[in-house]
Amino acid sequence: MNTSAATDALARLTQARTAWLHQALEVFSAHRFVAAVWVEGSLGRGDADAFSDVDLVLAIDGSAPPSVFADPVAGLGLPGRVLYTRDKPKNAPAGGAYRAACVELVALPVLADLYLWPAATATMSAAARLLLQRGDPPPRSDLSFLPLISQYPSGDTRDSDPYQPQTVLILVQLAAKHLARGDHEREASIRRQLRDPAHAGDAAALRRLLAARVDSKAGSSLDGAVTAVHRLIEIAEHQAAVAPKTATSRSGLATTTARTPPTGPGTTS
Repeated sequence: MNTSAATDALARLTQARTAWLHQALEVFSAHRFVAAVWVEGSLGRGDADAFSDVDLVLAIDGSAPPSVFADPVAGLGLPGRVLYTRDKPKNAPAGGAYRAACVELVALPVLADLYLWPAATATMSAAARLLLQRGDPPPRSDLSFLPLISQYPSGDTRDSDPYQPQTVLILVQLAAKHLARGDHEREASIRRQLRDPAHAGDAAALRRLLAARVDSKAGSSLDGAVTAVHRLIEIAEHQAAVAPKTATSRSGLATTTARTPPTGPGTTS
C-alpha cells in the first residue's frame, strides 16, 4: 500500500464514521424511550483520529422494552453492516446494558461501544459531547468516563471470554490502532492480553493470531470481519512505517469530531 492510498482510505473512513454516527442518531431518535445520546472518549473530547472507536452512551427511560437491554444492537436497530458483537456484562452501568459492535465502513472495521444507562442515574463525563436529548440534559460530572461509570457498577462481574474469536478480533483491532499511532506501550499491553509473545510493531504476528485463533475456530461466520481487520492491519503497518515518530502525537492522521444531527423534534446540539 502506498502513502496516497493509505491517506485516502483514512480520509474516507473518517467521513464514513461521521455519516454512520448521523444515521445511528436518526435511528435512536425514533425510539421515544431514548432520553439522550452522547459520545465519550476521543470523539467527545474532539481529538479523535481515523482509528478512533465510537463510545456511545444512551440514557434510556422506563418505557424501554426488556429486549433492548437483552440485545442493544438488535433492540435499537443499529444501522450498517454489523460484522460481529461481543458482550462484556461488567462494563454495563447499574440497571443498564453494554455491548460492543463492530460495523463495516468503507471495507474497514469500526468498533462501537454501546452503553445503555437508565435515565434516572445517567450522567455525562466532563469530556462528553451531547448529541441528542429530550427535555433537560443529563447532569455532568467532573470525572472522566471510566471513573464515572465505575461509580455505578452493574454487580455483574462477568468478563468476556479471552479465547472467544470476537474478543481476539477486538484486541487485534486495538493493537493495530496503537501500532498505527506508534503507541508501543499500549500496543504491548494489548498483546499481553492476547498472550502474544511478539514485540510491539510486529504486524505479521497480528495476522498469525487471526489465522490461529479466529479462522480456525469461527469457520465462515466471521469471514467478513477477518477480511476487514486484515485491511486495517495493512493500513496500520503502513502508517507505522511512514510516521515512526508519532508515539505521543496523532498529528498526520485524519481527525474528526462528532457532529450534531440536523435539528428536529427532540434533538439539540
